[in-house]
Amino acid sequence: MTNSHSWKLDISRYGAFIIGILILGTGFLSTGMTKYPQLVGMAGISFTFGLRHAFDVDHIAAIDNMTRKMLNDHKNTRGVGFSFSFGHSLVVVLLTLLTVLFVEWADHSLPILESVGGMFGTMIAAVMLLLLACFNTFILRGIWKNFRHMKQKTLDPDNQQLAAESRIYRLFMKLLGMIKHNWQVAIVGFLFGLGFDTATQVAVLATSATATSAGVPWYAILSVPLFFTAGMCLMDTLDGFFMSSTYNWIISTSYRKVYFNLILTSISIIAAGFIGLVDLIQSLSAMFHFDNFLTHWAASLDFNELGIILVAIFILAWAVALLIWKVMNLSQYDQIKS
Repeated sequence: MTNSHSWKLDISRYGAFIIGILILGTGFLSTGMTKYPQLVGMAGISFTFGLRHAFDVDHIAAIDNMTRKMLNDHKNTRGVGFSFSFGHSLVVVLLTLLTVLFVEWADHSLPILESVGGMFGTMIAAVMLLLLACFNTFILRGIWKNFRHMKQKTLDPDNQQLAAESRIYRLFMKLLGMIKHNWQVAIVGFLFGLGFDTATQVAVLATSATATSAGVPWYAILSVPLFFTAGMCLMDTLDGFFMSSTYNWIISTSYRKVYFNLILTSISIIAAGFIGLVDLIQSLSAMFHFDNFLTHWAASLDFNELGIILVAIFILAWAVALLIWKVMNLSQYDQIKS
């Protein structure tokens, strides 16, 4: 199968999944929109919530780092964004279903669930991001060693020498090596979603609870989380395809791989490490009721704004690196194949 055909197949596959979710959501919406026209507005707002939530910095950092990790294992990574988002949104769908079926229970339990999710779900996200940051730090070390030996043309594109040298590297390989396929990233997304203290997720649940209290049928309300899922999957899938295409182009030759990865891997490590640390502070603060400058600072951060800033940094770094690549005519070294 040619690479072009593989790309078209993946675009068709994930595009069909997203369209299918929208059709399913529209089907549920049509069952109640005549009697409850406010559902149309709720579904539209929920879709924009999903689009916005995909820009949360933990999404971007996780998708970027998982893509890099799986590419290092020579895996197809074009479904990383969709799988992460789908697993993440399953938490919202399941909790919305619980909300509409047990609305009185949910009215009393949602604050408790939000608190528990904020503690343990955020802790899981923090651990995963910090593990990915550590994993990519070892990859960066290998890239730097290749950079130093470039003139001697003793490149080691797959960092096999590093893997043989470092027990810690092999430990991270075992921990993250369990994720070998795109669909398994959905498990990571689900674990991230357990920290459902994010405003957009809570807003979807609150909207569902309000609609249920107003007498809207439960099957019509399911359109709300489905539109949220479609919006989030759309943006995260595009993010995953962008990351995959970018890194695939980067690793096509050894010199290009070393040059661009040295820059972009550093940004990925900083992003994953920073967000993982913030998640860890927020989780420990919720568990042990810490009250100090550090916890106040972490609580005041807007992850959606940070996500947009991270996207801008990636684009800027990519643009500057590409400009230097062109101006200095570094493509002349592209004869060194990976």
